[in-house]
Amino acid sequence: MKKLLIVFLIFILAGCQKIDQDELKEEIKNEILEEMQSQIVDFNEQLKLVSSQAKSCTIVVEITLPDESKSHGSGVIYEQDSNDYYVITNEHVIRYYQSIEVYLPNQDRYLSASFIKSDPSVDLAILKITSAEILDICELEPVNYMVGELVLSIGTPVDLDYVNTVTLGIISKIEDDLIQHDAAVNPGSSGGPLFNLEGQIIGINVSKLNSTNSGGSIVTVIGIGFSIPIEVVLEFIES
Repeated sequence: MKKLLIVFLIFILAGCQKIDQDELKEEIKNEILEEMQSQIVDFNEQLKLVSSQAKSCTIVVEITLPDESKSHGSGVIYEQDSNDYYVITNEHVIRYYQSIEVYLPNQDRYLSASFIKSDPSVDLAILKITSAEILDICELEPVNYMVGELVLSIGTPVDLDYVNTVTLGIISKIEDDLIQHDAAVNPGSSGGPLFNLEGQIIGINVSKLNSTNSGGSIVTVIGIGFSIPIEVVLEFIES
């Protein structure tokens, strides 16, 4: 950036000195392109870093229902107590469960999970898993966020073929204890984390927007997702 400012300064002074204008313009263009490329590289490296961190603590929550059918969502390992680890997810992900298992993508193994508590009014639940092997966690803490901020959504849509899919979006609205954004949140991704580009969790993904068409059928609105803000998540955990 300093080099670019110097070049612009030279351009301003060009009126006082005899300088090859075409050569100067070319130099300015090259400096701008170099600066832009540097920023793109830095941005991509930051995305890779945050994505790797996010994937390390994001897991799949799989439940067996009373009729023996299976369903799944996503979750985040957020706390460790000796060999016990705690997972935050959506209440609707584990609703009506007969048994719960957690799939750890980084270790390619399943662990039995026990139910700790839930609250349908905020659509959050806590599970506990036990592992003698160390698991990665992503600590939850108060974080500031704002409309227009870029965010990363992590989850496992559809099935394990798409485990820990990362999508990029932008916060478009903050209202009624929900963060609205356009990072993809598909079935199976509910309960996964929403990260900012600093690697901090700012929310837990909860759903996409459904609407009713003129024929009375429910349709999913593409490109609109919601997350439960971190302050609501922390209040639930501490209650």
